[in-house]
Amino acid sequence: MAVAFKTLQEYLYQNGKQFVVPNYQRGYKWAVKEDNMRSEVEKLMDNLINAFKSNIPSYFLQGVTVCEEDNNIVLIDGQQRTTTLYLLLWCIGKEKIKDIDLQYKIRQKSEEFIKKLKDNNFDYTEFDKDNLVQDIFYFKKAIEQIQEKLTKIDNKDAFCKYILDNVQILYIVIDKDKATKTFTMMNGSKATMLQEELIKAEMLRLVSVPDKENKEVSTSVDENLDELKEIIAKDWETNALRSRYAREWDKWLYWWNREDVKEFFNAETPMGLLLEYYYKRDYYKRAKNDKSAFNFDNFRPLITDKKKTKDVFKGLRDLQKSFEDIFNTPKIFNALGLVLYAEGIRNAEDKKFETINYFIENKKDTTILADYAKWRLVGATHRQITKANDLREDEETKENKAENALYQLSQKFVYQNAYEFAAKQLLRLNVEEDNKLNNGKGRKFDFSIYANGKSLEHIHPKSKAYHSETQKNDNGEEIKLIYKDGIDNFLEKKPDGKGWLNRDDLTDCTEHSIGNLLLLDKNENSKFNNSDFETKKGYYFDTRTAFKSRNLLHTIAVFANSNWGKGEIENNQKDFIERFEKDYEIKEGNNGQ
Repeated sequence: MAVAFKTLQEYLYQNGKQFVVPNYQRGYKWAVKEDNMRSEVEKLMDNLINAFKSNIPSYFLQGVTVCEEDNNIVLIDGQQRTTTLYLLLWCIGKEKIKDIDLQYKIRQKSEEFIKKLKDNNFDYTEFDKDNLVQDIFYFKKAIEQIQEKLTKIDNKDAFCKYILDNVQILYIVIDKDKATKTFTMMNGSKATMLQEELIKAEMLRLVSVPDKENKEVSTSVDENLDELKEIIAKDWETNALRSRYAREWDKWLYWWNREDVKEFFNAETPMGLLLEYYYKRDYYKRAKNDKSAFNFDNFRPLITDKKKTKDVFKGLRDLQKSFEDIFNTPKIFNALGLVLYAEGIRNAEDKKFETINYFIENKKDTTILADYAKWRLVGATHRQITKANDLREDEETKENKAENALYQLSQKFVYQNAYEFAAKQLLRLNVEEDNKLNNGKGRKFDFSIYANGKSLEHIHPKSKAYHSETQKNDNGEEIKLIYKDGIDNFLEKKPDGKGWLNRDDLTDCTEHSIGNLLLLDKNENSKFNNSDFETKKGYYFDTRTAFKSRNLLHTIAVFANSNWGKGEIENNQKDFIERFEKDYEIKEGNNGQ
């Protein structure tokens, strides 16, 4: 352990290092006012202002305890103080925080708010207007309280200089392996516990309660000795059970805090979706109209005694295994990923729950789940897929959705008019290629290719395609033949050089049709630019360079062609339509459009 005094200037501006709020930290609460008493923010401001006005040479704040990891300063004890100082400097002047990097990685919305404060155009009052995020609500309250206190300062620049140069903080650095234990010791009695922590504490308390037995007092020494042995045995069993539950809980916590798990399920709380989804699944079983919010008070009736707590813990264990099963089984992971990412429901709580719940209930049948994902990609709803036989006559069916998608994808200008349909179907084709790997067991698809910015690439560049039009005068008379490229730029004359594609020679497609499109990682689309097929192909297969899109197996199959022109585009279009019709068991034109 290392201890030193630092001025706020030395503490907050540490040469490019970033402050990190770890996942076990509670939410920001220093702006809370209880019983009309001053908040911790107001107390800090009053103390700093008094010290400034009294011109105290050195004013000391309570210390912070950190763990230093490379360029990260992990805040073990000092999150509230550091965040408040950050907000204070922002209130004095936005430029004051441009060199301070404060990371709220466990709470994405909180981090977004903190980062956006550096943007000159950011209106913090418009962010999370419905006050759905606790941190942000209290960030705003803190700003209001700080701004009100700053009205008592005539020279804010002098005040800022004073707090940075004259206010000191005790800076304590501890080893990484002691971080969590230190946090618990320092914060256990004062921090507001998360809902998950309250539930854990209550469950461990209830399983520790001794079983009640009404026994007559015996005068026999032997009988009392036997009873004492039984009490000791039960006490040992209770302690062992409580320890086992605590260890299991910590394993679940560790799993949900893995970066790949958090990203896939878009889970923001330390225990991920486990407790919330157990609660939701329970009330769905009781009554579907009971949708009370997940919190400790609402969860508590499920664990009113020792037996119920054991039952709930078993249920949590089973649910956790289900989450791990669907995450670790490539084909199920891929099917769920298609829905979560392509349909954009990772933030749509109700749709997300019904989807994941359906996958948990059907995790033993990958065919059903792949089929579900397939229909979702043409816009079919959960009800249209799972309650197909219960739909009213006037309700649209999943087949109607597929027919409409096919109609859109069969048009000549898919790139302009059916971009999302095309992106989803090309994603599906790439995922299905991954599912064929490892002797049919599949490979987990990298959905960051889609999540971080999908892109449709023209295989034959649109700038090297052209078509003819008849130009008319003001009277509507045709006067001459003109030529345009695939971006509708005028061409001086009819192209006759190598590498040009004549759209007029194509039958049912253009350079913008599905037959000339494939999926790429957005960040790599620009590398292709308007290059011809041979140049793109050379770059794609140049293994000396890192290229994320090289993992897209359907895309790679297209680039395996030796040439790419009129015939290849038409054949690729034909193959795509035939496969779509086969997969969805429909025919082009059935929708009557």
